[in-house]
Amino acid sequence: MSFLPAPFRALVVVMAAGGPFLSGCAALPSSGPTAAAIEAATRQTPDFRLVALDGEVLSRLRQAETPGAGFAELPAGGDVERIAPGDVLEISVFEVGASLFSGRMVGMGAFGEDASRAAGASLPPIVVDRSGVVTLPYVGRTQAAGLTPAELAARVEAGLSRKSQAPQVSVRVRESVAGSVMVAGDVKKPGRYPLSMAGERLLDVVALAGGPVAPRRDSQVRLVRGDAAAAALLSDVVMSSSTDVRLAPGDRVEVIARPRTFTVFGAAGKIAEISFDSDRVTLAQALARAGGPSDQQADPRAVFVFRQGVDGTPTAYQVDLMKPQGYFLAQAFDMRSGDVLYVANARSNDKAKFIQILNLFFSPVYTAKVLAR
Repeated sequence: MSFLPAPFRALVVVMAAGGPFLSGCAALPSSGPTAAAIEAATRQTPDFRLVALDGEVLSRLRQAETPGAGFAELPAGGDVERIAPGDVLEISVFEVGASLFSGRMVGMGAFGEDASRAAGASLPPIVVDRSGVVTLPYVGRTQAAGLTPAELAARVEAGLSRKSQAPQVSVRVRESVAGSVMVAGDVKKPGRYPLSMAGERLLDVVALAGGPVAPRRDSQVRLVRGDAAAAALLSDVVMSSSTDVRLAPGDRVEVIARPRTFTVFGAAGKIAEISFDSDRVTLAQALARAGGPSDQQADPRAVFVFRQGVDGTPTAYQVDLMKPQGYFLAQAFDMRSGDVLYVANARSNDKAKFIQILNLFFSPVYTAKVLAR
């Protein structure tokens, strides 16, 4: 630069050395802030938190993000065996001697010495009304909701005991709307599925509904019980574990296809939205899929993952890849859908870019001077 006037040469030297002039270098092209800029934003913004990743932080994240933990916090459900309004009942009455109900049941066998006098009859299907009551011949209005079939049978027998000789009653729930669960959303066969005394679990009814239309790792299952709800990835629900909760009458299950992705910005090999394509993706794997930190731009001490914290506070988790333990931490840190992976720019980038801009101006002048000699 000897062809430049002396004062201008001095100015160039000061700027290249990172003098006060470079305080305005934020206007230079950049893929994002430096680590210092992010730290400054943390101090200036009370609702933004910067957390250096270490073993203690990883332990807290694992405890707070236990898959399917919310299912255990749902209130206890009702009893499948209990009769509810809307249920359709089948009631059979067996009598000895004088019979109140005409006709005999098909296939009735002998009843010992009283075979000629034993009779049985099945009443037409009876629907439990909204108030939980059924109306039966010779018994009248009887409360049924909240009782088990055996308890209702005993109550009907007591009502017939003064009118019939040794009545025996059998009650069976033929159809139960209240004793079923509704499965909706992105399953192959959405609909209402009855619960049985076997005690169906969450994965059971998802299987009855044909399974999810999307891969399990990209399907979220949401369980609503009364006014409470809980959700988890379907791949996090393990069969017969605490996450595979036992369902209760009236539960609503929704399966939602939700492909999981994370986004990469900054001084990485590529800027992209990347699909998980597996049940679990660690920070180390995410960096590898993004091409790793750029040799020419990145500050490997400042790799950040931006996400909503467990308590709802926007949080940036930082890992230092210049330390050997940083790679172990990156292997243990699980990415979540919606995370933003950011590789900060090195502070020296601004100086290098500014020198490149100077070269764009002065190289033609220098070339012309050389040619003129």
